[in-house]
Amino acid sequence: ATRRDERTGRDDSARQRAHAPTTRVHFGCSRFTFATAAMATSALDAFDGAQLRALLSNAMSHDANVRSTAEVGLKRAGKSPKIIPMLLACGASDGDEGVRHLAYVVLKRRASAAFAKLSPNDKASTQSALLDAVMKESRLNTRNAIVDVIAKIARLTVPLGQWKELLEFMGQCASSPEPAHRELAFGMFASLTETIVGALSHHFGALGQLFAQGLVDESTNVRMRALKAVGALVSNSTGEPEQVAIMKSLVPHIIEAAKTALQAGDEDGAGIVFEVLDELTESQTSALSGHVPAVVSFCIEVAVAEQLSTLARRRALDVVAFMARHKPKALTKSKLIEPLLVALCPLCGEPKEEELAGEDDVDADEEEELQVQTVASQLIDVLALKVPAKHILPTVISFASTNLNSSSERLRHAAVAVLGVVTEGCCEGVRAHAAQIIPNVVPRLADEHAAVRGAAAFTLGQFAEHLNLTIDAGCQDLHKQVLPALFFTLPNERVKSVQERMMYAMDAWLEDLQGEVEEYVKPLLDIVFLAIDSDAKPHVREMLLSALASATASCGRKVHEFFRDLLPRLTKCFNLTSDAELSVRARALEVLGMLISSDREHTFIDAQTNDFAVRVALSGFELDFAELREYAHGLFGEVSEAMGEGFEQYLDVCVGKAIESIELDDGIMFDSEDEADRDELDSDDDYDGDGGQKTSGYSIRSGVMDEKASACKALNCYASHCPRAFAKYIPKVSKLLVSMSDYMHEMVRVQAHLALGQTAIAALMIDPASSQSLAHESLSATIRCVLDDDDKEAVSASIESAALVLKVMKDHPTIDVNQHIVDLTAASLEILEGRAVCQMEDDYDSEAGDDDDDDDDDDDDEN
Repeated sequence: ATRRDERTGRDDSARQRAHAPTTRVHFGCSRFTFATAAMATSALDAFDGAQLRALLSNAMSHDANVRSTAEVGLKRAGKSPKIIPMLLACGASDGDEGVRHLAYVVLKRRASAAFAKLSPNDKASTQSALLDAVMKESRLNTRNAIVDVIAKIARLTVPLGQWKELLEFMGQCASSPEPAHRELAFGMFASLTETIVGALSHHFGALGQLFAQGLVDESTNVRMRALKAVGALVSNSTGEPEQVAIMKSLVPHIIEAAKTALQAGDEDGAGIVFEVLDELTESQTSALSGHVPAVVSFCIEVAVAEQLSTLARRRALDVVAFMARHKPKALTKSKLIEPLLVALCPLCGEPKEEELAGEDDVDADEEEELQVQTVASQLIDVLALKVPAKHILPTVISFASTNLNSSSERLRHAAVAVLGVVTEGCCEGVRAHAAQIIPNVVPRLADEHAAVRGAAAFTLGQFAEHLNLTIDAGCQDLHKQVLPALFFTLPNERVKSVQERMMYAMDAWLEDLQGEVEEYVKPLLDIVFLAIDSDAKPHVREMLLSALASATASCGRKVHEFFRDLLPRLTKCFNLTSDAELSVRARALEVLGMLISSDREHTFIDAQTNDFAVRVALSGFELDFAELREYAHGLFGEVSEAMGEGFEQYLDVCVGKAIESIELDDGIMFDSEDEADRDELDSDDDYDGDGGQKTSGYSIRSGVMDEKASACKALNCYASHCPRAFAKYIPKVSKLLVSMSDYMHEMVRVQAHLALGQTAIAALMIDPASSQSLAHESLSATIRCVLDDDDKEAVSASIESAALVLKVMKDHPTIDVNQHIVDLTAASLEILEGRAVCQMEDDYDSEAGDDDDDDDDDDDDEN
């Protein structure tokens, strides 16, 4: 846990942060008498004290048996309230620092249960002894352990008004001339804020003055403790105007403390500042009103400082990224977009570090996400999506045009990459310049540096994916520059990541071309055949087959000309059984499905081929690989379209497989994040004296979403293409689809709504009299989706489904759907007026109290 906290820059006391109080600020601790010795003498004899010291010493033994015996003895001793004065005596007087530290660690564990059993006088004496001990302790670790004990007891007493001396003590220490006392005070504020927040509500002014003084203290340690205390204050503030005003006044001091820390080479101290800024941007954004330019300027100054660690630079970018996601208007109105982009664009070409400072045990994917280059690119992407294109494109295009042919590898890389990064968010503006941009990007596919080649391939792929170039007369022939260049460079590319990006670009352009793919089918198949025949690496075969699937979807007839040569290669893929190659087998299924669906005249695909396709897809279910099952359902749907009612011979097993996939467990895992569960000496799990419960953290994971969506789509195909054969399955299938229309992931909800509507249509066509309830359920699901679903794709699919059902319903006037018509009309009106839940923008950017959010007509412009 300690190593984790050092890496993240978070102090363990962050779990206990909140407000902090002070009223009178005069120094004088003479009233805090040390009564531990008297308590120990009256409660226990010398033998008991010596025995406890021996147990504490043995608990640190290297001998596991000795250590285990000592821990059992400590647990037994801890059942008596007498343990408190004994442990206080050990902590105050033992010459062994390890014993003293462990005494307070054990005391923290036993405090909740044992303290409640003390008499009022002994409670007061214990509180006084703890304050005296924390003042006298010179060792940091032991002093922190005492603070932990104080925090534990404060939870039991301060809310009840039973430890007023604690607040006065902290105020006195904060104003002490001794740096050690001031450091102690702010450390206690950080640890106790959550506990004493109620007692501070009337003293925020005085507290703000104390913290402001701490942030400019001459002692580095005091400044850092004050920063942690401010972080605790921010995270536990109730957001009342008076509190926001105090926090707002501290922002300049926070930034100044960060600059001082960085100038001194103290990146750990600067890391604490980023923690505070994170808290401000996430939970107390109004406190940044008027300070956004200063905060952004500081963060960018850190981000571009290459002499600083990757961790510090990345965390600075994270602060700005949160503002970009949730406060884009504040950035725009402060005229920060252009300077931000000027600083960020070059970072998109920054070399990646092999070993990231401050990060341990990260895999390749995680490491990629932690690079400054990656974080900067993601931030530009967010800006492009959140800010009108007129504020983004001029700066980006200017940077790119200046550096596309630069002698610097880094600048060429950045120039090419940034064009791809902004494509999705600024698609209209980029499309307008595509005819000028693409001819300058294509030559970079042959750049001498792999990073530049990869960036060029990525950017070209983004153009095809988001610009819809085929609808623009001036861009329709750009593929004649892009695809030949990709076919020429790909066979000779040796860098895996660049290969993948080139194949992604090829896939995207082939899919976008529709009927113009014919001239590229032969060169693509030549590469595919070579890869399969030579057993190229699985990822290469997979991506090439994906590109072939796209080409087949666009121009199946041309691919059919090579069917005799292609089928043996696909069959070779169908025989793959190793885990590393199952994704190749899945893509081969996708290609075969596309070949079947595109042969509408049944010229090349006969009944024997359809039977082969179904059987080879079914055989993949034995291999327990979700992607294989996903593409199998897709192939079943294609075959059902080709065979119509003749698919009945396969329907029973295929519907059964679809139901199995839909009913699969989502792979939910519950992971406890409570470190105390595994700490033998620092937990209260043996006691319930404080009535508290441990808090568990949970993560939910589902590895079958794509499979479920594909299964729903297959059911849609069966209902559409062989409805009479499908009729007997409708009762069970419809219930499943209704439940899937409320599934947690929108991808599944989309397919469920479409399939539910088609199932209702099939039922109405076959037996209208008994299909009324299903029609009502389908229309009700649409209304429920419009009213509650926050995903636009899901709502669109549900509306499309309802429209198809209503079109059929007019042929069945005896079924009353008048109320549905009223509800659907109202729902449609909500959508047309932009009032549907899925159309609601995040209101975080217009939070009350933020004077950066005045209306601005310019910000209403669309990208």
